[in-house]
Amino acid sequence: MRWFKKPAEVVKDEAVPDLTPVPPRVTFDRDILATKLNTLQENIADAGGVQGLQTFIEALQSKHEVFAGVVARGDEIDDTDVRTLGGLVFSVRRKLGPLLAERQGAVVEGVRSLVRPDFHPDERLQSFADLAGDDRKLRRGLWDFGSEILHFADPEALPLANRWVWDSGTTAGAMREFIRGNDTLREIPIDDGYAALLGMRQWFYEALHDMGFYRDLHFVTDLLWVQAYSDYAKSLSMSLGLIDAQFGAREDPLELVVKLLGIDSPEGRLKGEQASLH
Repeated sequence: MRWFKKPAEVVKDEAVPDLTPVPPRVTFDRDILATKLNTLQENIADAGGVQGLQTFIEALQSKHEVFAGVVARGDEIDDTDVRTLGGLVFSVRRKLGPLLAERQGAVVEGVRSLVRPDFHPDERLQSFADLAGDDRKLRRGLWDFGSEILHFADPEALPLANRWVWDSGTTAGAMREFIRGNDTLREIPIDDGYAALLGMRQWFYEALHDMGFYRDLHFVTDLLWVQAYSDYAKSLSMSLGLIDAQFGAREDPLELVVKLLGIDSPEGRLKGEQASLH
């Protein structure tokens, strides 16, 4: 079931005044987009999701409300708030508890600085990830955490910038999966940063609009991106037997989708301080 409503204007990213979308330098394929969307909808139907995409959109909306409520506290954000947010971000659930035990003040202040609109969001996200120092695994987790804070606080303004969306260091991520023949490409000219991500997201908005989707395009795009990455991760890991151990039972095609978006548990699941930082 498509998320149809009466036609409205395509959502524009206007909430970040000094950020202009940069048109993508790659060619995305609308047929691939349609295939990913159909796969997502079929998986939801097979799982008994009678409301189709609406069920997932409502879950993402609920996550947005939590993040927006915390971010609105600004400099009053405390460690409890940070734990609340972390419980809804898959990549930091296990890392955040022990990190707060070791460096609570720095992390809380880092989140406060992240949500202050004093600097360009690229700079704020970079500074937040820098809290990890030379710890590369922790840095990746903090990058995703910061990305989700910025996105879910105002999902219409900024797209997801998680590593699974696009990682220029490995030239991998959901964006690659929408390029036909991507497995033959040695280089993919996708830039880092929010300007490039906004430009790419606008392409998805326009494609979805032409398919008859008029509302909640930011969340529908999130779902499309995570479906594409889920397909990639499963195909890469299945032959190695890793997908079951890392992301759950292979017979549930939606498990990785909901985990990566942090909507697999209504309250989130932040591990205790005894969990490993890595």
